[in-house]
Amino acid sequence: MNDPVGCRDMELLCRQRATFDIQNGWKWLGEAERWKDLAHREAASRFQAGHPGPMDMGPNTIDGARLAIRRASQVEGENSPLE
Repeated sequence: MNDPVGCRDMELLCRQRATFDIQNGWKWLGEAERWKDLAHREAASRFQAGHPGPMDMGPNTIDGARLAIRRASQVEGENSPLE
């Protein structure tokens, strides 16, 4: 399973099973911990270096977009739609 939500679901299922299967509860709790660890690893892998975050991507200002539209319309010889 490659998504943290699915791993959390499996963890919950194992914990529920541990409450009903008392003789093997230790086994199901161990499985639940394994799924919990896997969910943490999956979530952490999404935030590792190499994936740009919002601060790494640079500013995306509205004024910058307006300036680009004005320049493009001036090149085409039209009036800017934002003026």
